[in-house]
Amino acid sequence: MVQLIDIPPAKDWLSQFEIPDIYMAEHMLRRMRYIAFEEFEKWLHTSVHSVLEEIEKQDGKSSVAIFPVSKPFIHKFNKDKEAKLPNDSSGRIAHSLKNIERDLPKHVELAPRLDSMREQKVKNIIFVDDFVGTGDRFIKSWQATVSGTIKSWCSFGWCKVWFLTFAAHQAGIKKILKTIHPLELSRIKVNLTINKSFMLKNSGMENVLKKYGSNLGPANQVMGYGGLASPIVFQYGCPNNVPLIFWLGSTGTIRTKWMPLFSNRSISSELYPLFSEDLAKSAMPEELWTSGHYQLALNFMEAVSGYGQEQHQLLFILTWLSKKRSIDEIKDLLILPANDFDSLLKQLKDGGVIDENAALTRFAYDIVARLEKKRKMNVTIKKEKFYFPSSFSGFRR
Repeated sequence: MVQLIDIPPAKDWLSQFEIPDIYMAEHMLRRMRYIAFEEFEKWLHTSVHSVLEEIEKQDGKSSVAIFPVSKPFIHKFNKDKEAKLPNDSSGRIAHSLKNIERDLPKHVELAPRLDSMREQKVKNIIFVDDFVGTGDRFIKSWQATVSGTIKSWCSFGWCKVWFLTFAAHQAGIKKILKTIHPLELSRIKVNLTINKSFMLKNSGMENVLKKYGSNLGPANQVMGYGGLASPIVFQYGCPNNVPLIFWLGSTGTIRTKWMPLFSNRSISSELYPLFSEDLAKSAMPEELWTSGHYQLALNFMEAVSGYGQEQHQLLFILTWLSKKRSIDEIKDLLILPANDFDSLLKQLKDGGVIDENAALTRFAYDIVARLEKKRKMNVTIKKEKFYFPSSFSGFRR
C-alpha cells in the first residue's frame, strides 16, 4: 500500500505543517474522496443510459437533448469572432459525452441547436455536470446560456428538465431547485450526495484549515467557495469548494510562502496514486480511535493489510453505529454513492447485524466486543537491532 510520504508532492505539502497539525492534515488527506478518470467515465455512461430508459418508460421514444452544464462566458464576442471554448470541467464532460454519443439512440441528440430541437419536438432535456457545490454554476448557466424559448417550453410543461451530476452538496441541490422552477427533485440524479463535509464536523480539522488558510484569502473563503470545505477531488481537477490550503498558494518569505497540493486546482501526474489507492482504509485506525474503540483501533492497525475495501467499510459502519452516530453522519464520513452505501447496509441487515431501522442487534454488539479483545502479538526481536515502529495510531514516532 502506497503511503502519503511516498508521494513527493504530498510529502512536500505535509512538511509545511507544524506538529501536531501535520497528523490532522494527513488524516484529512486520506479521508478525502478522490474520483478517478475511469470511475467518472463509467458513471457518466451508466447514468445517461439509465435516465434515457426512465424517459422511454414515461414518454416512449420521444426526442431528447443532452447538454453539459457550461460556465457562462466572461467576455462577450462579436458575431465575426469565434466563441471562446469552455475553460472549466464542462469541456471535459462535453468530450466524454461525445465519446458515448455513438452509443446513443437516434432520437437522442447531443447539444442540438434550437431549430433542431423545435423540429424534433424535444420533450426532455438532460443537463449533465460533474459536481455541484453551492449550485451557482448550474443556476448561472441556466440563466445565461439557455434560451428564453426553451425556458418557455419548460415553464408550460411541454419539456421536462433532468439534471445529472456525479457529486453534489445538499445545500447546492436545494438552491438549484429553489431557483430553476421547471426542475423537480425526482428528475435530479446524484451519484454521491454530501450533507455536510466531515471537515466541518471536526473542530480539530476546522482549526487547522483556518490556521493555515487565513493567509491565503478572506475568512469567508478559507473553507473554499461557499464555505463548504468539500472533500471531493477529481483526477482532472480540484473544485474551488475544497479548502484553500489544498489548492491556493501564496508568495512571501519561507515562513509565509504556501505551496498547495493541487496548485491552481490542477492535478499533477505525480498525484495519480491518490486516485488508485484505498487511502481511506489507512485512515480507519484514527476513526476507530476517535469513536472510542481503542483496542479495536490497535487490532485494525495490526491486520489492516488483510482487510479489503468492503470489509473496512462494513466495520466502519458497525462501529460508528455502536456509538449512536446517525446514518447521514456515517454517509458523510464514508463519502460513497447512495447505491454502494445501501448495498453495505443490506449486507449488514442480511447478516443480522442491524435491524430495519439501522439499529444494532445483540449479535452486532457481540461482534464489536469480540473484535475489541486484545490479541496476542508474536514479536521476534533481533539481538543486534531493536525494532521501533515509525508510527503508532496514525502518529509518527
